[in-house]
Amino acid sequence: MELAERSGEWAIVQRLGSIARASSAAQAIRSGRLAAYPGGEFEAVARSVVEQGRVEHRVYARYVGAESVA
Repeated sequence: MELAERSGEWAIVQRLGSIARASSAAQAIRSGRLAAYPGGEFEAVARSVVEQGRVEHRVYARYVGAESVA
């Protein structure tokens, strides 16, 4: 897994159509509801970012290992 290879480093993992969808996806990552992100091994946040006048709703995640204090 790419995030595991860069432990502790935040990366954009999704760009979604609304902050609500991005927040939901971040929560799914944090809680381990997605098979690609085992529970307790990842932190995730949702952010709205404006670049060049355009708004993007992003999900950032990072691998913290099985010892997460999320």
